[in-house]
Amino acid sequence: MKHLVTAGLLGAMFAAGTIMPMTANADETMDNATVENRKMLMDGIGGAMGTLGCYLKGKCELPEPVLRNLANGIAFAAAAAPSAFEAKTMDASVKTTATDNVWTDWADFSGRFPALKDAALAMAAVAGDKSAMGAAMGDLGKSCKGCHDTYRSK
Repeated sequence: MKHLVTAGLLGAMFAAGTIMPMTANADETMDNATVENRKMLMDGIGGAMGTLGCYLKGKCELPEPVLRNLANGIAFAAAAAPSAFEAKTMDASVKTTATDNVWTDWADFSGRFPALKDAALAMAAVAGDKSAMGAAMGDLGKSCKGCHDTYRSK
């Protein structure tokens, strides 16, 4: 009986030892996926901003519906961003430029996205009118910069 108890305890310890690293790997995998999703979301905003900037600088021609869709895409991403960033991803091994301030000052960080969304919708409303888009781009850029200055590492 004593050997059975010892074998059972050793078996349980072995199982716990093999399960714990799997749990840690699962946490890292989940956190990495979350970070990658955030990066895609923010890269989408950056890509749309760059494309709108290309149009406004006269370096590329785009039809009005494309311009509107780019701005609406930014608005959509801004609406999705708070829930995408809500989870703390301490186990992630993926490199990111987000600072810990995102989570230590969550109310301010998450509270900035409605202004980004509004600025993007204002851009969408004037799509095709370069003069009005220029002013809207200024507001949109200020919204991005304000957040980047506080919540993004260089």
